[in-house]
Amino acid sequence: MEPTKLTLRNFLSYRDDVVDLEPIVCAALVGDNGAGKSSLLDALTWALFGQGTKGRDLDNYVTRGEPEGRVELEFVLRGEAYRVVRARNAAKGKSILEFFIQDSDGWRALSGKTIADTQRIIEETLRMDYRTFTSSALVLQGQSDSFTANMTDQERKEALGRILGLDLWDRLQERAREQVRARKAQVQALEDARERLRVEVSRKDALNGERQLVTEELAAKTSAVEVLTQRCSQIEGQLQQKTALDQMLSEAKTELDRRQAELYTAQFDEQRIRRQTAEAEGHIRDAQGILARAEEIRWAVEMAEEMELDVQAFDAQAQRHMELSRQLQDARVKQAHWESSRKADAARIQTTLKTASEQAAVLDQVPCGESEKAACPLLGMARRASSQVQELRAQLAALQGKADPYTEKVQELEQELAAVGYDQKAHAAAREALLDVRKVARLQPELEAATVRVAEMQARIEQWQTDLDQLTERAKAAEGEIRRCEARTREIRKQLDDLLPLAGILTRTQAELAMVRNEEHRLRSELGRIEAGLELVARAEKELADLEKQSETLRKELAVYELLEEACGKKGVPALIIENAVPEIERLTNDMLARMAGGRLAIQLETQVEGKTTGTVQEVLRVTVLEEGAERPYQTYSGAERFMVDLALRVALSKFLANRAGAEIRLFVLDEGLGSCDTTNRQVVMDAIQAVAEEFSKVLVITHIAELQDSFPQQMVVTKGPDGSKARLIA
Repeated sequence: MEPTKLTLRNFLSYRDDVVDLEPIVCAALVGDNGAGKSSLLDALTWALFGQGTKGRDLDNYVTRGEPEGRVELEFVLRGEAYRVVRARNAAKGKSILEFFIQDSDGWRALSGKTIADTQRIIEETLRMDYRTFTSSALVLQGQSDSFTANMTDQERKEALGRILGLDLWDRLQERAREQVRARKAQVQALEDARERLRVEVSRKDALNGERQLVTEELAAKTSAVEVLTQRCSQIEGQLQQKTALDQMLSEAKTELDRRQAELYTAQFDEQRIRRQTAEAEGHIRDAQGILARAEEIRWAVEMAEEMELDVQAFDAQAQRHMELSRQLQDARVKQAHWESSRKADAARIQTTLKTASEQAAVLDQVPCGESEKAACPLLGMARRASSQVQELRAQLAALQGKADPYTEKVQELEQELAAVGYDQKAHAAAREALLDVRKVARLQPELEAATVRVAEMQARIEQWQTDLDQLTERAKAAEGEIRRCEARTREIRKQLDDLLPLAGILTRTQAELAMVRNEEHRLRSELGRIEAGLELVARAEKELADLEKQSETLRKELAVYELLEEACGKKGVPALIIENAVPEIERLTNDMLARMAGGRLAIQLETQVEGKTTGTVQEVLRVTVLEEGAERPYQTYSGAERFMVDLALRVALSKFLANRAGAEIRLFVLDEGLGSCDTTNRQVVMDAIQAVAEEFSKVLVITHIAELQDSFPQQMVVTKGPDGSKARLIA
């Protein structure tokens, strides 16, 4: 993997910057402390893996005070160009991760449905995760001498295990241990179940014995049921005659009830007809009373018409008298109102005239000159009152001489009212006489109805007499049939009484049969229970056989997981991995040292040494430095030589991890190590870095030493200003 371009926005100290990495071959990454050098490395790992030196919390990488941070990384891998875009909105707690590949049409998306899917696609494309990448491509502070200085042989081997990812085997061992515990628990549970099933199976012989006894008893009860059933059938055959008699008795009773109902109906109808005849004769007597007043009623009808005309004339006279009286009353009221208004107006004018006369009299009583009178307000008011006096007197005279406009109308209405000549008493007498005549005239409909009713009632009485004769004949016939049905009923009851003993025998036999059948049912239920128990035993036998097989399978699985638990332990596969990895790491380290030191230096890695106790072996990772074939303590070398050994070992680890993951690592970043070199050894250090540059396409070295910075063919200068950090490549 070879990065070519970084685009940063609100990421740590970078506000908005685009860093072109494509021209870099071997460059020093320089800048003041806090300028943002290490942040560039965090941007690489954050974009690819979502984490860096500040942990997994994505919000830690967003520039303080900004809502969202974003990094775009473009890189080349196996001849293909890729781009990763990761963004984090700290305000909303939301993240974005997108992955693209460049083809002829531009950037084509490779992202999955979720961020986790996209992360998995990125790591599968790179063929490494965050730990593999940081262990192979980056040498951060405190890591270059992790296998040489300040570490025991045992600690060194544990550190190598962590770098090689052997903690995975610890997790596998724990998972295998969990499976061992689970299988043991399952085996114990199966054993408990097998014991329960063995108890169930042990009931088989007892259940078979019970089945034999119940079967024999059931056969006896079944035979008894057959005998009693046959006996009941015989008795029922004998009692079939009783059934026929019961039917005949029921029919006789029905016939008797019908005949009695006919007799009751005939008697009821006879009483009804006699009652209706009496009522009709009463109606005829009432109608004859009306018919006796026929002449009186006809005279009243004729007189009512003449008297009604007289009353109508009186009504019209009364209506006219009432209307004229109302008009006269209204005219008199208006006349009185007019007279009252005239008197009020005259009184008002007289009062005003008196006041004006009094004010005008002042003019003659005041001894003032004409000029003074003209200027006096009081005298001015008196002059105005004097001018009104004549006008008011004229108004009063006109009002007093004005004629009453309602007098003529009142007189006219009084004359018309007298001409009407209405007599209220005569009107009331005519009304009273009309009412008396109408009372008799109203009987005319009853007279007509009475004539019709008498004829109708006489016809009905004749028909009812005929019906009455017929009902009498029907009642006599019904009485004869009733006597015949009662005799038939007594005969049938006598025959039934003769069969009563046989019915008791049948009842007792049926009761005995019911008891035997109940016992038979009980025995069948008991047999069913026993059969169900035997079925449970059969299933238990099958389950027991299945559990035997499951137990055998579980025990085999338990043995496998116990073996796997042991294999995943420190003395198992992890030890073999280290044993296989160490020779390759040693070879790669010595290849690098051969380039750096011209074959003068080499290392030797040992994984087992004799223990303090005779005959024991201790698992370690011991690093021995050889100078021209002779061992020499690591601490006796100069800073530059120790740096070469540390760097060669670290580069070897990087190449080994990348090759094991199947990844292509074209980037190597060194974030420490040069500060311990003195002036005379710095060339040696630069030669070592140059040897590393031959192994990787891009090498970045973070250093604060000015002389070493000038020794690099390229410099990536990081500065920090008001608009954030900026990184620029200087050739």
